[in-house]
Amino acid sequence: MSNRKLIDPQFESQKLLQMPTAQAEVLFQSYTTEQQLDIISSTRDPKSREGLYYLVPDCTSLIQMSATEDVLQVLDANLGTGLASVLLPSLSSEQFEEMMDLVLWRNGKLDEKTLDFWLFELSECEADELGRLLTQIDIGIIASLLRGRVEVSSDFKALFIEEGLIEPSSEGVEYTDERAKAIMNAIWEADQDLFIRVLYELFGLDREDELGEELWGSLERAKAEQEERVQERDRAAGINVTEGEVLEKVDLENLELEDDEDDGSAKETENV
Repeated sequence: MSNRKLIDPQFESQKLLQMPTAQAEVLFQSYTTEQQLDIISSTRDPKSREGLYYLVPDCTSLIQMSATEDVLQVLDANLGTGLASVLLPSLSSEQFEEMMDLVLWRNGKLDEKTLDFWLFELSECEADELGRLLTQIDIGIIASLLRGRVEVSSDFKALFIEEGLIEPSSEGVEYTDERAKAIMNAIWEADQDLFIRVLYELFGLDREDELGEELWGSLERAKAEQEERVQERDRAAGINVTEGEVLEKVDLENLELEDDEDDGSAKETENV
């Protein structure tokens, strides 16, 4: 590993991005981890930054050591296309939870449009990674997004759900759009118990088993817990930026997403 000090990380970034891939990989891997992170952070274009992550055999460590806003900008650039799912498994559970705290709430209210795009990306992940990341999103939040988009046409839905007789493709399960269906299928593949728990919350049913004491799907509770985590992170020693600074850098308020229901994809317009 090179120990030389990078005088201009932006220049090094431009040089790497202009080189043939094989040569860029050799040069980038000769830098120390700290230098690699400096180069990545100095690269403001999200697509270019993403390309730098791919110059190492496994970018998991680099992603988990990166500032939250650096990774979030890359994910935002791919959000709704299915391509963000390539990087999602590299996030730590704590890193993903922090991102969800940042992007899912606007002015104290759940941003269902943004949640829809994130869940779509998650549905493209492998089942084990999806299950790990889904545990960082409150069940009530997931159910809030799907309410009105998933219906079970049965007078005995509570009994059928409790007995495990309902799965995403069961007769009588109807969806208003393909994305809701994809999300429910992905949840089922990742964690069948989570699927059942989402159904209970989705239809406002009560449970009388060992899980019945949990506060199912309270958005008020979810928001309170989110605020507590944000405050704790802001107080924690060693944090590089506050949550508010992350939002300012990522500029989520100006992020616009277009939903194409025909092919289940979406494109992000450039930040203003």
